[in-house]
Amino acid sequence: MPDTATAPPPADVPPLGAIYLPASPGTPVGRFEFIVDPATGGSVEVGTLVAADTAEGVIIGSVVDMWTVGTSRDPISADLRGSTTAPLTGYIGEVMVAGAQVLHSPSLRPVRSGTVRPATAAEVDAALGQDRISWHMPAGVIPLADGSLHRVSLDGHFVAGPEGAGVLVGGKSGLASKSSFVGVLLRSALHSARTTGETCAAIVFNVKGEDLIWLDKPPLPGYELTDDDHAIYRALGTPAEPFPHVDVYAPALPGGDVAASPRPDASQLRWDLRMIWPYLRHLYPAVVENDNLANLLADLRAEVVGATGGTRCDTLAELDAWFTARFEDADADQRSTFWRSHHIATGRRAHKLLTSLPNRCGGLVSRGSSRDMYDIPDSGWRDQQVIVVDIAGLPQDVQGIVMARTFERLMRAAEDGRLGVDHLICVGDELNAFAPQSGGEHAVVKKVFQRLATQGRYAGFALWAPGQNLSKVDELIRGNVSTLALGVSTDAELSSGVYGKLPAGLSEQIMRLAKGQMAIWHYAFRAPIVLRFPRPAWQTGRTRAQGGARPAVTDSLGLSPAAVGRLLEGTPPEVAERIIAEADDPALARARLERVRVPDMRKTELHAASTADPADPFALDTP
Repeated sequence: MPDTATAPPPADVPPLGAIYLPASPGTPVGRFEFIVDPATGGSVEVGTLVAADTAEGVIIGSVVDMWTVGTSRDPISADLRGSTTAPLTGYIGEVMVAGAQVLHSPSLRPVRSGTVRPATAAEVDAALGQDRISWHMPAGVIPLADGSLHRVSLDGHFVAGPEGAGVLVGGKSGLASKSSFVGVLLRSALHSARTTGETCAAIVFNVKGEDLIWLDKPPLPGYELTDDDHAIYRALGTPAEPFPHVDVYAPALPGGDVAASPRPDASQLRWDLRMIWPYLRHLYPAVVENDNLANLLADLRAEVVGATGGTRCDTLAELDAWFTARFEDADADQRSTFWRSHHIATGRRAHKLLTSLPNRCGGLVSRGSSRDMYDIPDSGWRDQQVIVVDIAGLPQDVQGIVMARTFERLMRAAEDGRLGVDHLICVGDELNAFAPQSGGEHAVVKKVFQRLATQGRYAGFALWAPGQNLSKVDELIRGNVSTLALGVSTDAELSSGVYGKLPAGLSEQIMRLAKGQMAIWHYAFRAPIVLRFPRPAWQTGRTRAQGGARPAVTDSLGLSPAAVGRLLEGTPPEVAERIIAEADDPALARARLERVRVPDMRKTELHAASTADPADPFALDTP
């Protein structure tokens, strides 16, 4: 790449304007202004990349603000002056001035006089530090003056580790295309990692809808890529194809063996008693507030759930039987304590909390034991592999526990070198809900996110997380990520101070960003850069015309919809879900539902017309 400080300006390129050096207060380091030529500067707008040929060398900058300067002193004098449609000869009524943020300069000196022209591809690369990047991770394109699309890459070692890690993506919900940008960047990351000889994989948590569960399927009819999308993919060097290796995990339906996901090939995610036990206090805050209950659970953890002797209980079913036996003994002996010095009322409360776990966790927790095949693997990951954990059907607090436990397990495996890949990218959505700046109900998830942001890069572990308002995300997380991406946002978000002091023109540009555009803050960029990115080359969830349906809890009963409707007559939905969740198998659930069923007599046929044959009166009269 030529030295932009000494390289001659390209020939036959008309100037866009001339450097403007105000008398007071002068031109500072890192910024310059230029007067836009009305004849050749019609393409100049906020976001245009320009180069200034000066005595100091070539200065490359990005237009971040523009304003018009006139000669009017006040509205009255301007109105009295009359029409300006036919001005006097030599009269100049207005001048357009553009302010540019310096992206690259030969030295830290203020800009001197010179002419301004469009920046070339080589100058754009120098300005954005592309020559200093060892792992080019394409993030988007910038249109150049000649109409071509120029690729802009992030430094993969500062996005996925170990030099730095983390990407936060913000913007208005539904308008900023946050999930689409994360998906395109992830596709680029997995594909470009091969150029460095390193291996990269990803785990994606789908916490709402179906946007992230069809990564290996092509777009549905009506959502195919356009010619512009294909052109951007070609410029990026990223295949315009779905992800090649995707595995989906989802909690099982309560009481059944079917994964609660619109994908029929989803593997079951099933935990047992020992897996969920460390997170009980996050599911039931009363455990912490009640000393008697906390002491009982602590003793259970030490003497029963974590025991090594004959009283050990590994499953909820075994613990249920353990409680029942001791309650019966206490009732028979008319004792107020059921085990050790613990009161029977405390025991019954703990029993109720623990046995309600399957229903409370929406099928995630089983009454039986779990196996490795029913959990996210923490070893043996393959290059290019993507595991999607579909937890959209779970309550938000349970979603947080799934993310926290999985992140902790994978983080330990990465630190021990057991993962099998050099880099693991973790995509967690709804960052404002799980890691807010203050308050919140998911402290366990917030702490795990903080650890990933501060320590994950050393193990090649990176957190990529979308959120609507990055200004309201935990400061420790926000301050440790290497890259921020921002789609269309509100003025209140931009003026929060999180993004620095933005010029008025750049703020206006971000507030008007269209879908497919992102403003990027990266260590290699001296100022935010607005990039274009293509639409995803895979199915992005439920569409206006069609989409998968998430299985219902009653699907695990193995009955037709009509039979389910008859079986649930007179039974409130919450009661039916609890019965199904607490049953060990579908047959037992059906039997229990049958016992509590209250038939709807309005739907019962009490009489019917006779079908007797008068010619054969002795024939059996059957309906």
